[in-house]
Amino acid sequence: MLILFLLTTAFAAEVVVKMTPKAVAHVFKKEMSSLHSSLLHLKPPPFQATYLGLEVTIDHLQVVDLKMPRLTYETGTTSSRMIFKLIGGSARLLGQYSAVYKTKREGQFEMVLEHFHLAVPVQRTALTKFTVSSDMCTLEVDESMITMSPILPEQISAEIKTDLLNQLRDASCSKATTMISKMNSQLVHFAEATDISQGGHPSHINVELHFQNPTAEDDSAIHVEVTESVVNAELGKLFSSANTRFIWNDVPEIKDTLKDCKSSECRLFEDGDIVSSFFDRPLVRIHSDDTVTLRLPLSTTLTTTGGKELFRVQTEVNLILEDIVLDEPVNGDVSWSAKFRVKEINVLQTSSSRSFQKFAATMESWIGEHKAFLENLLNTYIRGSLPVHLRSPLVWTHRLHARPNFTTSSLNFHVHPHFSPPLRVLV
Repeated sequence: MLILFLLTTAFAAEVVVKMTPKAVAHVFKKEMSSLHSSLLHLKPPPFQATYLGLEVTIDHLQVVDLKMPRLTYETGTTSSRMIFKLIGGSARLLGQYSAVYKTKREGQFEMVLEHFHLAVPVQRTALTKFTVSSDMCTLEVDESMITMSPILPEQISAEIKTDLLNQLRDASCSKATTMISKMNSQLVHFAEATDISQGGHPSHINVELHFQNPTAEDDSAIHVEVTESVVNAELGKLFSSANTRFIWNDVPEIKDTLKDCKSSECRLFEDGDIVSSFFDRPLVRIHSDDTVTLRLPLSTTLTTTGGKELFRVQTEVNLILEDIVLDEPVNGDVSWSAKFRVKEINVLQTSSSRSFQKFAATMESWIGEHKAFLENLLNTYIRGSLPVHLRSPLVWTHRLHARPNFTTSSLNFHVHPHFSPPLRVLV
């Protein structure tokens, strides 16, 4: 089966992957789940302080109930500044306390926290590199309450709560900044350009990863933009480097056609080798009316099994791509298919042996008579892959936006991860 791959190579960033807060939260849901598990098994150190001569110790602390906040972010006025946030959630801590002032009092301790607002500003020093400082981290809690049984004076209980919230802020910011710092290594490889020419000529493409705020239309998709120029740069490799060949001998439709043909030329076609190759670079054009055309400059030869050339024709095949559909990604790679309609096939040059001179003279009329047959071949054997690989723990939905969007000189499409299990981890 013949496969025509759409590839990319460029030195400027002509492939852009745009992430939204919900998509980022999905990509890092394993990290959030791991953080949830570690907090439930956390054994905080004893809390010790003195209030009005009363020495208070709270120990054997344990997080017994934890509803994780959701991970999100906000972009700043410039692309280099962002704020990662953990919003919502709740927690309940249990422990024991002792209070010593002349005599020792012991009892039970409980702290309940509702709805966190943790913010970590970051500086983007590269496309996916964050500089994080815990000194800039802030934490607010909408509701907090401590219960000590037997009770302590209200003034002392209030000061204990304030000091515990300050310690919670330091511990939470330390955990959050560590987790966000670890995002660097994962985001560097989240979106990569792939060379699928199978020609051993790797692409060097700078893929930009952009973070954008959610829109009213859709805040869950991963948006990918591939420019026309970067597609054409890689298509050029099919001509210049990959030595692409279309070998038609074993195509069943051609075999059946030759069997039904009784002319002497058909017998030579059936016994010889029919091969097409590019004599120039293929070219894609995305037009202002959203139509997409593909130019294939093909040189087709018929040679005997001994290598003698019997016939050669150079044609410029101009196709209109209709009903372009993105298939379900496999291992992060996105493939496409389309319906090809022949706009025109121009015969530029022919050369032939004496036995094929009559056939060469009628080549243009033969192409016109067999237009439907040629379109069927193209629609059966030409398909492609997009040059972006998304590497993450995503579980893809069974259906994407079926048709990509087109703007002048670029292809845009949305990938919707399947958000299951839910982003918010519950106890």
